[in-house]
Amino acid sequence: MASVTSLDQDMAELRKSKYDAKSAAEAKAWIENILGENFGSEELMDILKDGVILCRLVNVITPSANLKYKTSRMPFVQMENISMFLRAAASLGLPQYDLFQTVDLYEVKDPAQVLQTLSSFSRHANKQNSNVPLLGPRLATKQESPVKHPKQGVDIPAWNTYQYGYMGGANQGSEKIVFGKRRDIVNKP
Repeated sequence: MASVTSLDQDMAELRKSKYDAKSAAEAKAWIENILGENFGSEELMDILKDGVILCRLVNVITPSANLKYKTSRMPFVQMENISMFLRAAASLGLPQYDLFQTVDLYEVKDPAQVLQTLSSFSRHANKQNSNVPLLGPRLATKQESPVKHPKQGVDIPAWNTYQYGYMGGANQGSEKIVFGKRRDIVNKP
């Protein structure tokens, strides 16, 4: 007999399946390296749950942030610490899609998203200060298009025929498209 699960259970399983223990170990080692501490065999999500380590991480990487975090067992204080980290990360330049939600960490709803945020945070911190070690690949830099317009001093449109090909002067008239009239599907001789 097939088991029945809810959509919430299915989504939770999907999110947990994306969590990679190897990536979590790398993130933990990265944090230990930056803070100069050893957290032993404790799980990464348990270390980060109260938000204190995240705030300390921001303060070490960007001392100008000077986050005022609190060490407490109260859930709302811990979630506030996590929120302070997320605001600091956003101000560092992390895009919204790379940031986890507070409950993703506090309730361990989406640990894979927490790892993605840490990786993105390391890339943006490294871009700002090259002394910060990377967790994962380096942040890409924008490169200029190698295509040059043959006429100097002429404004180039957002798209040009040199990049996308010449359309041969196609327009509504030459393509026999007339708006507002009936369109016949059959070919007429």
